[in-house]
Amino acid sequence: MTETCFRMKGTTLTSIVLEVIDFEPDNFEAQLSQKVASAPQFFTRSSLILHLIKPLSATEFELLVALCRRLQLQPMAVKGEVAELKPTINDLGLADVSQSKFTDSALRSNKASGSENNNGSGENASQTAQQDQTVSAPPKSEPAPAAATTLKPAKVINRPVRSGQQVYAEGGDLVVTASVSEGAELLADGNIHVYGTLRGRALAGVKGNTGARVFCQSLDAELISIAGQFIMHETVKGECWKKPAQVYLEEETLRIEPLA
Repeated sequence: MTETCFRMKGTTLTSIVLEVIDFEPDNFEAQLSQKVASAPQFFTRSSLILHLIKPLSATEFELLVALCRRLQLQPMAVKGEVAELKPTINDLGLADVSQSKFTDSALRSNKASGSENNNGSGENASQTAQQDQTVSAPPKSEPAPAAATTLKPAKVINRPVRSGQQVYAEGGDLVVTASVSEGAELLADGNIHVYGTLRGRALAGVKGNTGARVFCQSLDAELISIAGQFIMHETVKGECWKKPAQVYLEEETLRIEPLA
C-alpha cells in the first residue's frame, strides 16, 4: 500500500492588503518605498494581497507587481477590478481571490442583504454576528444572545510567546498570561489579552470582528491590528507606551487608551 505523500490543511496567514487607489508608477513607487522604509522589519518579505480599486491594463499590472517585488514585498494574490487581467494574473503565478467569501465586497453585500431582509436566513454564523453589530434588529428577535453562544472558550497560553512563534485563537478570545517577545505573533477572531509585556504583533478580529480589542499590561508592540486596520510601533509609542493599555477600532481608526 502506498504511503500518503501529502496532506492538505486550512490555515490562517497574516497578509497585508495593498489597496491600489491610483497607479502612477513614479508616485506609487516613491510612496510605497517610504512606507516600507518606515518599518522594514514588518514589510520586508511580507505576503501581499493586491486590491485593485480601479481597473489596470495588463502592462500596468505587471509593472505594479514588479515594483512590489523590487521593494521585497511578496504579492501572492489579487482581488477587485481584475476581470480583464485573469491571463496576466495566471502568468505571474498569483491567485485571484475576488470571489472569496472573506473579501470586503462580499462582507458588504451580506450586510446589505441582511438590512433589507432581516428574517434570520443568514448563510453562516459569522455573517449573522456581523449583521447584529450593524443592523438594529426588532426587540422580539433578540439575536445577540444566540450569536454569543456560538463563541468558543478563550484560548489560554500560560507561557511566554517567543520570537518566531504564532498563536491563533479560532472563534474566540486569546489570553496570554505571560509576555510576548519581539517577532512573535498573536491572532484571534475575538479579543486579545496579554497579562505581561506585548512586544510582538497582535491581530484581533482577524475575520472582520470590528468590536474586538487588544488589552495588555505593558504596551510595546511592533504592530496592532483589529479587523484589518493596523498601527505600527511608531504610533504605539505614545502616552500609553510601556503602560497598561487597550486598543480598539472606532470609525475605521485605531484608538489607544490607558487601562484604569
